[in-house]
Amino acid sequence: MKRFPSALGLLSLATSTALAQSPVTFPVDGGIVDGRTYGATADDGSDDTGPIQAALDAYPNGDRIVYLPPGVFILRDTLRWPGGENGNTPGRTILQGAGEGLTILKLPENTGSFNDGGKPKPLIWTGGAPAERFRNSVRDLTIEIGPKNHGAIGLQFNASNQGSLRHLTIRSLDGAGKIGLDLGHCDEIGPFLGKNLTIEGFEVGISTKWPVNSNTFEHVTLRNQRRIGWWNYHQMVFIRGLVSENRVPSIYNEKDSWGSVTLLEAHLHATNPDNPPVAIHNQRQIYLRNVDFRDHRVAVKNDDKGRDKGDLNDTGLVSEETSHRNVVSLFREVRDGTFATSGPTATLPVKETPAVAWGDPAKDWVSLSAFGADPTGVADASGALQKAIDSGASTIYLPGGSQFRFSSPVEIRGPVQRIIGLEGRLKADRKGGGPGPVWKLVDGKHPGSLPDAPVVIIERCTHEIGGGEIVLRHESKRTLVVSSTTGFNVEGYGKGNIFLEDFCGHLDRVAPGQSAWCRQLTSRREGTKCRNVGGNLWILGMKAENTGTLIETTGGGVTEVNGAFVYSNSGWSKGEPAFLIEDSTTNLYGINERNFNRQPVTLWVRERQGPEVRELAEIPWVYLSR
Repeated sequence: MKRFPSALGLLSLATSTALAQSPVTFPVDGGIVDGRTYGATADDGSDDTGPIQAALDAYPNGDRIVYLPPGVFILRDTLRWPGGENGNTPGRTILQGAGEGLTILKLPENTGSFNDGGKPKPLIWTGGAPAERFRNSVRDLTIEIGPKNHGAIGLQFNASNQGSLRHLTIRSLDGAGKIGLDLGHCDEIGPFLGKNLTIEGFEVGISTKWPVNSNTFEHVTLRNQRRIGWWNYHQMVFIRGLVSENRVPSIYNEKDSWGSVTLLEAHLHATNPDNPPVAIHNQRQIYLRNVDFRDHRVAVKNDDKGRDKGDLNDTGLVSEETSHRNVVSLFREVRDGTFATSGPTATLPVKETPAVAWGDPAKDWVSLSAFGADPTGVADASGALQKAIDSGASTIYLPGGSQFRFSSPVEIRGPVQRIIGLEGRLKADRKGGGPGPVWKLVDGKHPGSLPDAPVVIIERCTHEIGGGEIVLRHESKRTLVVSSTTGFNVEGYGKGNIFLEDFCGHLDRVAPGQSAWCRQLTSRREGTKCRNVGGNLWILGMKAENTGTLIETTGGGVTEVNGAFVYSNSGWSKGEPAFLIEDSTTNLYGINERNFNRQPVTLWVRERQGPEVRELAEIPWVYLSR
């Protein structure tokens, strides 16, 4: 374990503190479900539960955005995601505010059914088990619990494979209430991405539970909890950028479970130095990197009965630590079952996902439908998309509630910087056996010689269930961001950066010299899921189903995985490595497997350096390449 001067701090960590912001708005013909249409009225003191519930119920499982403008909306009962197909599929629903500090869903003081601490009740519920809650999201709003609501739970969230919580505050005004963000109310929650979250008050700030399907977080603030900041039991959580300001333990990783915590770049601050708490109470597995402990009695208390590490007593900035000695390398020396003798493991630099200006949808956005695209999905919309791109618009939107078919190649060029699906569906096919839908990000090819946007984001769309996938080929020196989407195969052939977040699809190639950063990457493909052929690949949270190598790293590439979950219930092909390394470097932290059919992964790592090949059959909690 190494320590760095506390002056380094972690000042670069982003938090979800709301800044002055313009309201998030959408085009009038964007297929958005506006809560005002159903009678929700901000700032008038009336009960808006019924109108907002009606807006949610209007398109069950419908890939729709339910939008609430700026203002305070009163809730006196639980908002429940609609059942959808067969009445049992609360998914594909997005509750969208105008901004974290602008749209507020408020539970008034001492509201009858929420005031009994012995009978917890959620203000918002997005569905229970099983894991079919695809694409659920809550974005850009605040949930505010008024005083004396002792049984209140701010949000019981569930999403599967692709779904997110973004720019969300959950606040108890007097600190009362049971749980702020409840991710343990049922089994099979995740994977999803929680990013830019603030939880204030409550007995427990965040609860994560049960053995599938992993939860990924980036930039989370916990403040003023009464018992525990973050309570994990049985779940696999991958966290970067946690800020905790508390008089109680920031994290409790409970015993008698498979629970594991991977925590990077965190700042944990005790606010009662006269009676300081333990910062992290760990009874299972935990991996820490660059975690700053301030004013605690003990940094990490390890008291699992099977532990092989003692407590971490000193506070300050901890560069690297793990609770167990299950650190493995096939080609480098490992000291005392922990880290290499040369010091902390080398890690890749991390870049934040770049933001793209939202603009004014009334002025800066153009609809794909305006260029002749068929919204029923019968005719190929590729030509219409190319016309929209070449129109010079900065944002192209695909109206929600539509389905567009793509069968032909498209070049993304010129000033377009956003292609946004508004949660609509795409369908990919090969027209007449041709090359199929390949979207190429290229440089300098706009027919009107308009300049290229430096960053291009493709976001908030999904492929038709059972449909094909669109190849997204990066041939540019520009930056590509793919966010909150399913149904793309991303191929890197350029030099520009790639950012994937809340992404269910495949990263088929990272090119030599190229860098990719992934926040929650989900793959359901059989066969190889990701290939790094000489670039840099950084992952925070990965979930893979079905047999096949998770990541191939070849050609001198460097791969770093911070948390991976392998759900191998479909059975695993014997002799097929979960990770393949050839004359390259791969470092793995927080690797987890769940298997209930007695056919788990039998070969975790096959690494070749020069002519020598070595293999690792047992699951590594931390694996260090050469």
